[in-house]
Amino acid sequence: MRPLRSCDDSHLNTGLSKCPVDFARMKGAIIVPYGTKLPAQLTLEKLTELAHADENERIYGIGGFCEYAQEGGEAQTGAVGYGGLRVTGYSDRADTFTLDKNYPELHSSLTKSSGKAWGAYFYDEKNYLYGLDDGTDVLAPFPMSTIHSNATPYSTSSAKSTMTVKFCHEDARAAIENADFVKLGFNPQRATLGLTAVKLVKTSDTSNDFKLIEKIGGFDLTPTFGPLIADSAATAVSGITAATYDSDKKVLTLTFSDGNAGNPHLKAPKALLEAGIEGIEEV
Repeated sequence: MRPLRSCDDSHLNTGLSKCPVDFARMKGAIIVPYGTKLPAQLTLEKLTELAHADENERIYGIGGFCEYAQEGGEAQTGAVGYGGLRVTGYSDRADTFTLDKNYPELHSSLTKSSGKAWGAYFYDEKNYLYGLDDGTDVLAPFPMSTIHSNATPYSTSSAKSTMTVKFCHEDARAAIENADFVKLGFNPQRATLGLTAVKLVKTSDTSNDFKLIEKIGGFDLTPTFGPLIADSAATAVSGITAATYDSDKKVLTLTFSDGNAGNPHLKAPKALLEAGIEGIEEV
């Protein structure tokens, strides 16, 4: 007998959930490398680990959503001759979120990586996580052809500077047909604040005193992370054997190993997390 086909598109369900969800406003997104998923047994600790993982496994969080607008993702119709209208496809879809303020460092980073494809989950005020049903028991992300940002960098006469992040869906129809969600037992925002780009800089040519500063804007993070780095020393910084923090001068004094004088570098975020140092990466 010849192979048979079935009419998969003809099955319709109009039944609703017996416990409809009162959907809340979106608060943030979790971005994952394209083709990867968050683990099935997701905890706050695991999410924190993934936010500090090596780049091929790292997740990235964007929070502070305060407004949402959908662009596209609508059915397109057309007729042949005097026949009736039929759905011919779905327009490209982008989900645009306005942040609570303009963040130049985030705008810069998203612009640099705007040519990459990503996966993205969204989470709301009630800790629901939104993604796709890909036929497995593990929620998949929405595939994004690009994630980019736009900003009004300076305040106007009537408004503060603002910023939006646009998530451009790879498949607008799949984002509708396969949409799914799960309830988390924790607030993911704490674990998805992202890594701040920092630098270790020498305060003078005549000493081994250093400051830890943000790469963009130069904010001094030494008082915050200096004591932690001093406690961890060589576990946190490559090329040194010891570190001390001077709370009066607010500087780190580093003792270098042979052959590494003057060239310290923070270790990878994964190693820093193991040393109890969260949320920073030297770039």
